Amino acid sequence: MRKYHRPTIIIGFDENGIGKGSGRSIEGLNLIEALKRCGESLEKFGGHEMAAGLALRQEKFCAFAEQFRNAARELLPAEALQRCLHLDDELAFREIDIDFLRWHEMLQPFGNGNAQPVFLARDVAPIAPPRVVNEKHLIFRLRQGDRHRRAVYFNSSVNELPPAPWDIAFRIRADEYDGETLVAMHIAALRAAEGCGCDQ
Repeated sequence: MRKYHRPTIIIGFDENGIGKGSGRSIEGLNLIEALKRCGESLEKFGGHEMAAGLALRQEKFCAFAEQFRNAARELLPAEALQRCLHLDDELAFREIDIDFLRWHEMLQPFGNGNAQPVFLARDVAPIAPPRVVNEKHLIFRLRQGDRHRRAVYFNSSVNELPPAPWDIAFRIRADEYDGETLVAMHIAALRAAEGCGCDQ
């Protein structure tokens, strides 16, 4: 679902041909509404708009797959198929500190109906080339004005990075290190900078 930005259902079948599956959706498709249109092929299903579980017999898989694809085509507006990252606010590096993290943590628990905030930082540049971890994650040392921050960009080592400086979308979380609480930055997306409107 994350890789292709499409509603996705993964199903595993046991030796008796009984399948159990888990589904995740994208904004714009109510997964339960889509599965209701496939009811004749399913033994059971349940969940909510963005996530669901289901059971079916192996001989019904092809019929289910076709029904689900048809339901998704009918229910999903074309614009929902384009990736869109909702940004909650612009945040300069100088504003990111432990006090801000404490306010942020008060918004928890994050999940369906209470998404974790995504922030935008403009005109950010790497201090050095990123370090690759586990052959798939990138760890950056970033600079915005006179402020420096460490950031992790998960599953991004295969992505071609645009020329710096960048505008980055990111989330924050608490990170405990050597008995100290730090503010960790997780990059959600980045693009070539489109100009800086922040006071650094």
